[in-house]
Amino acid sequence: MVEPIYFLSLILEAFGLPGYGTPNSPSVLAQVLAPYMQYSYLAFIICIILGVLGASKLDLIPKGLQNIMEAFVGGVWDFIYEQTNRDKKQAELIFPINATFLFYIMICNFMGLIPGFACPTANLNVTLGLTAIAIATYHLLGLRFHGIKYFKHFLGPILWMAPIMCPIEIFSHVGRIISLSIRLFGNMVSKEILLSLLFMLAGPYLAPLPIMLLGVLVCILQAFIFFVLSICYATEAMAPAHCDHHD
Repeated sequence: MVEPIYFLSLILEAFGLPGYGTPNSPSVLAQVLAPYMQYSYLAFIICIILGVLGASKLDLIPKGLQNIMEAFVGGVWDFIYEQTNRDKKQAELIFPINATFLFYIMICNFMGLIPGFACPTANLNVTLGLTAIAIATYHLLGLRFHGIKYFKHFLGPILWMAPIMCPIEIFSHVGRIISLSIRLFGNMVSKEILLSLLFMLAGPYLAPLPIMLLGVLVCILQAFIFFVLSICYATEAMAPAHCDHHD
């Protein structure tokens, strides 16, 4: 299989670094500098730069990048605030990480539409990493709000049903890991494959354009789905009635 040409990988190779990895004997450096990791780092840098530039010069009447960033941040805050039933404390806790999820994943997704760029979220390692953060966050929030009682919901509403309900609850939480990571990964990979096939079969110009437009929609939708599910899991873990089954 022909290796895709990535700009950042070519630059690293020019400096003598393993930009495309070393398949026969992969080193730690090659794994750290794998193409999907290079563009993950780039996505982080873009997030930081846009955040700094958007907040570097704040005007009473926003314009330019500040206007765009305020619209994004304000829209995300309003959405999270509504999802937490207007609980400001809960919204403030989950806003930073979920806004970051949305912003970062959208940037990663859109990278796959740019020639010479890799789509980090088309790699399962990236989506599993994001999912691990989301899952760990809502469990920690559950423990913060309910203490050790948080784990009571794994036992079900009736204590004598615990031997049946506990495996079911554990399986459902494992299913969340699969759902979050595989959905994002699968959709981004399918978009990449479809675009590659169209470029090879129909040329690089007008033929792939409808799929590119569809790809834009998929990029936004998949980032939003991950964002919404992460909020739902967090708000569920923090809910007051979450651990009242046995009280």
